Amino acid sequence: MGGRSYMLATRMPMSREGFDAWLHTPLPGHDVITNPDEMWLGWAAEDMTPDWELTAIADSPAAVATYRQSRTRTPRELLAARAAGGFTLARHHDGALEIYLYDYHADTYGTLTDLLMLAGAGRFADAEAPVAYWGGDVHPGLPFDDGSVLAVLLVGRTAARFTAAYPFAALAGQLRPVEEAFLGAVVDPDGDDPGWDSSLVLDPAVAAHVPD
Repeated sequence: MGGRSYMLATRMPMSREGFDAWLHTPLPGHDVITNPDEMWLGWAAEDMTPDWELTAIADSPAAVATYRQSRTRTPRELLAARAAGGFTLARHHDGALEIYLYDYHADTYGTLTDLLMLAGAGRFADAEAPVAYWGGDVHPGLPFDDGSVLAVLLVGRTAARFTAAYPFAALAGQLRPVEEAFLGAVVDPDGDDPGWDSSLVLDPAVAAHVPD
C-alpha cells in the first residue's frame, strides 16, 4: 500500500437514528463551512487554496460535471460507490458515526466532496467533532505528529470550520480505535495487491447498496 495516498477520518457522536437520517440527506454547499478557503491553514500546504468552484479544471467539462454530480448524491450513495473499491470504513458503532477513508493517488476534488459529506453530518451529531484529512507516502495510518496533518474540519450542529489549532494528541486518541478497525480489515497488507474485508467496517445500511 505504498505511494502517495490520502486519508480522512472521524468519530462523531451520533445516534443510530441520526446516522440513518444523515445517510439519506443530500450534501450541503460549501457555505456550510465558515472559512472554506482555509482548508490547509497552519499545515504543510497552507499556501494552497481549495478549488471549491472547480475553476482550475474548467477546460475539462466532463470532469467538472462528474464532480458536480457527486455533490448531488447522498452519503449512502457516495459511500456505497467508493466501498465497491474497498478501503472504506463507514459505520455506526458504539454511539458514533465512524469514517476512515483511504485513497491511493487520490485527487483533491474528491476529498472536497468527502469533507462536504461530513460537514453535513453535523446537524445529526450529538456534539462538535473533528474530521482529520492528511497525506502519507507509505502507510494508511494516522500521522505521528501534527506536522503531517493537512486539515482538521471541526463539524458543529449548524456550521463547520477549518482549524489549525486542534490538539493533535486528543485528535489521535479519538481516532486510534477507528484506525485499528480500518487496518484490521486490510487483507495481506504487505502483499503486492492488498485485499479488503468489509464485513466489520461497513454498516449494513451502506453495504446493501454497494454495486456488484
